[in-house]
Amino acid sequence: MDFYTCFSGPDQSLSSVVLLLLGEKLSGKSSAGNAILGQQAFHNKTTRSSSKKNGTFSGKQVTVVDTPGWLTHCTTPDSVSQQLCRAFSLCHPDVILLVISATTTFGQVEWRAMQEQLRLLQTAIWQRAIVLFTHGDKLGGLPIQEHIKQQGPTLHWLLERCANRYQVMTSQSRTSQAQVAELFEQIQQMMEANSRPREIQYRMYTQLRLEVCMEQEERRQRRREKMEMTVMDYGKQVSSGWLNMPRGSPAAPVGFKPMLGLILLGRRKSGKSSAGNKILDREEFPTATKTVRCSAGNTMVSGWSVTVVDTPGWSLFGLANPQQVLSSIAQSLHLCPVGSKVAFLLAVPVDSFREKDRRALEKYLSALGNDVWRSSVVLFTYGEELKGKTVEKHIKEKGQPLQWVLDRCGQRHHVFHRNTGHEDEVTQLLEIVERL
Repeated sequence: MDFYTCFSGPDQSLSSVVLLLLGEKLSGKSSAGNAILGQQAFHNKTTRSSSKKNGTFSGKQVTVVDTPGWLTHCTTPDSVSQQLCRAFSLCHPDVILLVISATTTFGQVEWRAMQEQLRLLQTAIWQRAIVLFTHGDKLGGLPIQEHIKQQGPTLHWLLERCANRYQVMTSQSRTSQAQVAELFEQIQQMMEANSRPREIQYRMYTQLRLEVCMEQEERRQRRREKMEMTVMDYGKQVSSGWLNMPRGSPAAPVGFKPMLGLILLGRRKSGKSSAGNKILDREEFPTATKTVRCSAGNTMVSGWSVTVVDTPGWSLFGLANPQQVLSSIAQSLHLCPVGSKVAFLLAVPVDSFREKDRRALEKYLSALGNDVWRSSVVLFTYGEELKGKTVEKHIKEKGQPLQWVLDRCGQRHHVFHRNTGHEDEVTQLLEIVERL
């Protein structure tokens, strides 16, 4: 099975297209919708409910759905979240426009507010997503590319997740029509790309990533040469220290390391959610309640852009719906960014692991195909229960069922402790994943 994920749907034509506008409050969604439709279809005052309007552009039937904006620096009212979910009852969007004002900074706070609302939609969006920058006339002549460069890694990560699709719009009528035309060109290209066979998309994206990495390496080399010249000018013998600087150091270019997608799998109470929170270094996934659906969080760790997906756990005692768990596991791939290196972390608590545990693990991983083992790592949770015993000795004591799993995973394994003093465990795990 190929772990590259994509939005797969019927062949789509731009004779008609449905666009869904999502964004925070006062981001300019309604104005953007009016520009796309070429009419005052939506009121520019605060949008309180989702609404759908129709129009035409260059002979195409266009439907635009406007939605209320979420709040970033305080809790978004439930009524807004309900209206966002209601938007999907009004349409089946071909395109999802993530609206961001060019006058604001898009950082971790803004991303978490966006992620919280997108998670409620319970649908794969990234293959249909385009970032739409509004208020472009407020940039004061600064090209949108420069604006993006000046933003932090969070916006860069979001754009990469959207396959670097973005468009800027201004409030000036003489330029807005040209910008709408550019937007529809991107939509056309996106739909054509989504209709290609998965293998072709993967090869194209791999080539794009290779070209980006080569360009980044060239920039990095130029920085090295400049530093060497500076060192020579001042007669300081430190060039070797600079040139041997590890890639994870602050001087390494953002995005040089591959994007990583980590999908947590395991039985109920196996410590999946706690492990996910440790990787993200925050309480992203609830640990006091049962995980009932897939959810994702992202962060930057030592230069890696990491997405962690938590999944419902299966039960050996009939406490979880097997079909629901299998369906959720099969859908977990859609929460990983396109083109990321995906690894499956098999959460195995440091306690008993018997034949029935092995059979359950084999059954539920079958939802991901036979090749899943090549991308799997056994993650021993509750490592403090080893009480000083080595994990190798623990594996030997647990016998054939656990050894069978490790053999299928190429003997890849790692241990997570819940207590402090093991801060490097996350970095070590990511190094294992990168070597897959």
